[in-house]
Amino acid sequence: MKALTVPLLVCTMMALAQVSSVPATVPVYSNIPLTDAPPVPEDPFGGWVPSCPDGWSMHSQQCLLFVPRYMTWAEAQRNCQSRGGQLASVYSASQAYEIQKEVQRAGRGYGQFWVGGHNTPANPSWSWSDYMGVSAFAEFCRGQEAKHKHHCLQITFGEGKAGCLDDMKCDTKLLSVCGSLIM
Repeated sequence: MKALTVPLLVCTMMALAQVSSVPATVPVYSNIPLTDAPPVPEDPFGGWVPSCPDGWSMHSQQCLLFVPRYMTWAEAQRNCQSRGGQLASVYSASQAYEIQKEVQRAGRGYGQFWVGGHNTPANPSWSWSDYMGVSAFAEFCRGQEAKHKHHCLQITFGEGKAGCLDDMKCDTKLLSVCGSLIM
């Protein structure tokens, strides 16, 4: 055992002697240029700021425009398209509330207004004018999906209601709300 202790002690002493000969400071290589990382822009949108066309109001996900002219659903849709949008989509109760606020801002409190929901006899599933399905917001006035008797959707605002959807004859003349998604 003493024979192993002595060589182990000698090896340890040699290792400690070599460690103490390492310089205390690491040399600095000043001839290597430091590169700066590219600056991170403070504006994540690259200068783009969401905005709405003149006369439209910005809401959480879309710009809205109340149209105070009675038109059929097809006329209202063409009118909205000529203004750079389509009849408004209603994806949530909060969007229904935003549409109601837009209608109230224009001096109309309650009533029925065209929105972009529609279907066809060949495709009875409801969809919005921007081609998204209606299933995300399905607050129908009668507590169930419209019966597909008519192929256009209107939103009804009444006392204490934030809005419910119902089908209506497409040639009925109603006021409307245009929408344009903010992207």
